[in-house]
Amino acid sequence: MLRSVKVIVAGEKTVGKTSLVEQYTMGKFSGQYSHSLGLNVTTHIAMAGSRPVKLELWDIAGEYFERTEFYRGAAACMLVYDVTREKTLQQLATWMNMCRSTVPNAGIIVVGNKIDLGYRFPQKWGEMFANYANAPHLSASARTGDQVDGIFNELAKRAIASLEGQQTK
Repeated sequence: MLRSVKVIVAGEKTVGKTSLVEQYTMGKFSGQYSHSLGLNVTTHIAMAGSRPVKLELWDIAGEYFERTEFYRGAAACMLVYDVTREKTLQQLATWMNMCRSTVPNAGIIVVGNKIDLGYRFPQKWGEMFANYANAPHLSASARTGDQVDGIFNELAKRAIASLEGQQTK
């Protein structure tokens, strides 16, 4: 039987959370900003190592980070920032704290999105934040699809490890 796990996709507005989810689940990128109204939930099959997992992707709108009910029951959180806007990386601490305080055992990954536009600040800063969060740092482009499958497969792997009580970095 296919295991179903809830995962959170979080970060400031306009970092490309919805675009990452759409690229992953539908293989498309619209290029037009569409404001998420609170929460979008989508499901998709991912690979957690060698086993398939049904991800329940909870894409939280940027201004709804304090809605703890969105986080409850999550096995992992993807914290997304825009590599062209340093402030979105700085704000990830708020999202991480909300995730950790609501679901303390959830796995976390840190993702720099929009790599097709190039980093506008040192990539090392994202890596340093990930180290602080005890999480891997990954990069992707929702526009080109570069590394998108990989970040969601890593998210699935972290979710399963969290549910099975394992810590990985």
